[in-house]
Amino acid sequence: MLNRTVLAAAGKLQFDLAIRDVRIVNVFNDSIIEGSIGIADGRIAYVGDWKEGMSAKEVIDGESAYAVPGFVDSHMHLESSMLIPEHFASRLISLGTTTVCADPHEIANVSGKTGIAYLIEACKRLPLRVFMMAPSTIPSAPGFEDSGYVMDEREMEELLSMDGVYGLGEVMDFNGVADCEENILSIVEAARRTGCILDGHVALLEGDRLQVFRAAGIDSDHTIGDPDKLRQELALGFTIQVQLSKITPEMMQAINEAPVKDRICLVTDDVPLNRLMTEGHLNFVVEQAIENGLDPMFALRAATINGAVRLRRYDIGAIAPGMVADIQLMKDIKHPRAHMVLCKGAVVARDGRMLEKLPAMEVPETLYGTMHVKPVTEDMFVLRTPVQAGFRGGKALVNIIQEDGRSVFTKHVQRELSLSAENDGYAEVDTEGYMRMAVFNRYGKDQHSLGLIEGMGSPRGAMAITYSHDAHNLSVFGSDPRDMAAAANALIEAGGGMCAARDGRVTDLIPLPVAGLLSEEEPEELLPRVEKLLSNCRDMGFEHKDLSSFFTLMALAVSPQIKLSDKGLIDVAHKSFMPIIENVMEDQTHGA
Repeated sequence: MLNRTVLAAAGKLQFDLAIRDVRIVNVFNDSIIEGSIGIADGRIAYVGDWKEGMSAKEVIDGESAYAVPGFVDSHMHLESSMLIPEHFASRLISLGTTTVCADPHEIANVSGKTGIAYLIEACKRLPLRVFMMAPSTIPSAPGFEDSGYVMDEREMEELLSMDGVYGLGEVMDFNGVADCEENILSIVEAARRTGCILDGHVALLEGDRLQVFRAAGIDSDHTIGDPDKLRQELALGFTIQVQLSKITPEMMQAINEAPVKDRICLVTDDVPLNRLMTEGHLNFVVEQAIENGLDPMFALRAATINGAVRLRRYDIGAIAPGMVADIQLMKDIKHPRAHMVLCKGAVVARDGRMLEKLPAMEVPETLYGTMHVKPVTEDMFVLRTPVQAGFRGGKALVNIIQEDGRSVFTKHVQRELSLSAENDGYAEVDTEGYMRMAVFNRYGKDQHSLGLIEGMGSPRGAMAITYSHDAHNLSVFGSDPRDMAAAANALIEAGGGMCAARDGRVTDLIPLPVAGLLSEEEPEELLPRVEKLLSNCRDMGFEHKDLSSFFTLMALAVSPQIKLSDKGLIDVAHKSFMPIIENVMEDQTHGA
């Protein structure tokens, strides 16, 4: 028997729901028409003028609002919100996002398959449609950091066979692919054998090396922020996924002028809690793209049907007969804020709030207690170098991370800093004017590194965090070893999270007990605590424009140009370690 959607479309069955008097956005032909939408069996049966004889069990007066497809986010990480899935989904749906493609490599770096399985099962209960990917690159920079899990070909095959896994998560070891390294190529090949989609992260590859990456079958990239790279990757058949940090007038102009637009999507990638709650999700990316010059109709297409096609789901992302009835109603498409959201033909949110509380899933016990790190001492935050006995002072050539205080793009600089006289075989570096950063392995290895950051001043306090992309080791920032040790030890005892300290005492502690990444608190309760912590950090002298991103991304070992992991200072572009102290020069006036 023909399904109910077809019968309703043919006028042989009453619609379950009709939305009358709306301006319907057609993302197939960039048009807007006035009319009505008939829904049956969770799918759209009719779009157009309301005709005599049509009827519906329930009718919604659209009051001339725009009817826009539910947003489709084709690349994101739900853990970046620090929320468990049901709380995260509630917020997204209320903002008009009805489908996401989630790469759970954050929780996988901590807890492997256990963490991935938890997210899959929790998301199955939700009205938010979640396509879960198999994380490909764990750790993100093999050999340059340690995490709680290691991905290889056998593990990838197991992940891809799990119910609910949809494709291969972003391949971040782009240099490994370009260098034809066996382990990462075997992981990619395991995914290719299944015929699934393969996501990429191609931050620094161009020319022939970019072609090698594309030859592996990986055909998306969300790291593009340059119009020339955009054109280069479009010509090679990549799907371009533009995130908020890459939106500039120059990029939007390049997209408007691109001859091929069906492979360009707007995505979120990472949205920290404070941005999610105050600015929004994919709706905010759409708004910013439009404000920076992107054609409004294309912005909607890039956030709906283009993402759906990327995910090979041809029945979502548009308002047309046969499509799943994921619909949002809004007053202004240039400033998209949904006042009503439908998932599969059912009204689930009004005026920014879910109508019903989403079902929760009990968190597995194994996801608690993931901090396997010994208490730290103040001495661990003092930068020293070995010197000969009798060394009376001098200079050290130090490799330093330079930050501009606005982005998370870092540069490598070298500075000559003063050295103290020898004490017990070591000379201490004078770090006045620089921020110290330390990364401690939290997976049972007695291993940590120390570095300096230029451009952020010397804060009068410290911040410690276990949400540190992607390995999520314990990162500590500050200038006073006493404060840094206090923040780190409080966080170790709490089982992970975020902690600020000043004058040797803890001022703010926000536990993230689930894998050291997620909170079970309601977002409305968690947000003011996070905002207070960040405000206190600013008062201490942490002056970055986006402190959340700064704290979480300074340890990301695949983010150019220079980052600090638990193993040391990394030259990302050249895929090599560099010493913190390059050279020691004794002051000849004090020499023996």
